[in-house]
Amino acid sequence: MNSAPGAVSAKPQAAVNLSPLLALVDQEMALVEEFLTTNMIDENPFVEELLKQIFAAGGKRIRPLIVLLSSKATSKTEELGRLHIILGVLTELIHTASLVHDDVIDRASVRRGQETINKKYNERVAVLMGDLLFAQASICLARIMNPVIVGIYGQVLGDLCAGEIKQMRQQFVSTVDWDAYIGKSVSKTASLFSAGSHSGSILNGCPNDTIQQLKEYGLNLGICFQIADDLLDITGQSSETGKAVGSDLRNGLVTAPAMFVLERKDAHSDKLKKLIQTREVATDEGVAEALSIIRAQGGVEATIGLARQYGDKSLAALAELKPSPYKDALAALTDYVMIRTS
Repeated sequence: MNSAPGAVSAKPQAAVNLSPLLALVDQEMALVEEFLTTNMIDENPFVEELLKQIFAAGGKRIRPLIVLLSSKATSKTEELGRLHIILGVLTELIHTASLVHDDVIDRASVRRGQETINKKYNERVAVLMGDLLFAQASICLARIMNPVIVGIYGQVLGDLCAGEIKQMRQQFVSTVDWDAYIGKSVSKTASLFSAGSHSGSILNGCPNDTIQQLKEYGLNLGICFQIADDLLDITGQSSETGKAVGSDLRNGLVTAPAMFVLERKDAHSDKLKKLIQTREVATDEGVAEALSIIRAQGGVEATIGLARQYGDKSLAALAELKPSPYKDALAALTDYVMIRTS
């Protein structure tokens, strides 16, 4: 597929507050938070200090929130057991480990406004901490003792590595390939979203139709999330995102906002292509010019429309779930992902 997958325009929406969604699972989320920094393989003081830093910069816990909300939405009693909590912990550990490794690969010095482990210490410490988190995730997975879920999360780990390799091989490449872009978004982000969204329903013994619906919900929500994340690299404020605007472009990562301009094949796309291919986007002047072109030539609006398409698909996947506050919260989470600023 050489053209954008049905991009449309989108209207601005009011901000969605995560607090009411978190309140629905506040007790369970507290257990997840406690578990994240206890029962670790290595509990020496240095590792504990590193973990505090890593989890403090870990964001809003959207992935365990998806696990807990979807588990409650498909539970007969709305009561979650220990395995559901471990599932939430497992999902966040994998996400956090991947961020630590990403910071090493990207040589990032800041993550959500805080100094990264590789910057504060060195790359060896950061790689080993990422490995430690992955190892802890593996222990959590073993505790769940469900071969289907083991297979699901095993695929996630493979997808994360494959997605990173694909991304590295596409640095400073200006060819527009939407299939490859969506595929990379699945590998790097949506695979874990999907695992978290439907594994709880497996633990709940739900019918296959319900499991598949939640799998589709997470998959499309994850793609939407990644597209929105790519957009923030163009439109965000460093004070909100915790990283410099245009970081992806500086690293040669060509995402949806740039791709919409590049596929037009006019004077503006030619200029943007040159900035990418000559690696001028790695300079302050070059990235500023590239951002200006993308913003002025409709890249932002088209990307918003593309994200909304996948957001709408995630909402449609919830249609057959039984009515509940948790189903409503999953729908609200889609709106949050669409309009988040960090």
